[in-house]
Amino acid sequence: MTDGSSEPNSASTSTPASTPPSAPTSDPFAPYNATARAEDLRERRSRWRVVFPVISLAIGVFGMCFQALFAVQIVFWDAIMSSAGMVLTPPPSIITTVTTAQIALTIPLGIVLIAGSAMLLLRKPLGAKLVMFWAAARLFLVVVGLVTAVITIKPQVEWGVTLAAEMRDEMRKKGVKEDDLPPLPDEAKAQSDGIRNMAIVSIATATWPFVMAIVLTRRHVREEVASWKQPTISG
Repeated sequence: MTDGSSEPNSASTSTPASTPPSAPTSDPFAPYNATARAEDLRERRSRWRVVFPVISLAIGVFGMCFQALFAVQIVFWDAIMSSAGMVLTPPPSIITTVTTAQIALTIPLGIVLIAGSAMLLLRKPLGAKLVMFWAAARLFLVVVGLVTAVITIKPQVEWGVTLAAEMRDEMRKKGVKEDDLPPLPDEAKAQSDGIRNMAIVSIATATWPFVMAIVLTRRHVREEVASWKQPTISG
């Protein structure tokens, strides 16, 4: 006879509950790190307003000086050659006309670039509009200049060959031996080289306006320029 008690079933024997895996400890510095990364990103993005305007300002000043010297050379050709003790054929009228028109357009554009770059450095929204206008106008002039250069390549080469022959005569008058004189350029080769040089110059001239157009149309740049506008205070 058995009593009412029974031995505990081994299957029902309680086992210690398994401890759930602890959640990964969150980094207490994560908000600060995220803020630091955001600040670093904003700082790197804000460098454009110093780097690009300074480069544009330098290009504007250098371009203005170059165009001014070129204009003086074309306008005062005879006086410059006379002061050097030489009599050389002046450039053909078509070259003078094209060059004068080019200078008359590029010098005002250079002023626009200089003013716009200075305003960007001062965080004036008008600076972005001026530089953007300069970039679009300069790219247009590059195309026009390339077309006119192709049209005038023949008279340019002929003038260059004429100048080379006259320079040889001037050197001969000064006692330079015939064997030491530079050779006359080949007209066909000079024309081919001129076309290649025009393409190189056109690409080089269009590079910076294209870069500035891309920079000024980027989203964070447009947002930053818009933030420079002073809010109006209603009375």
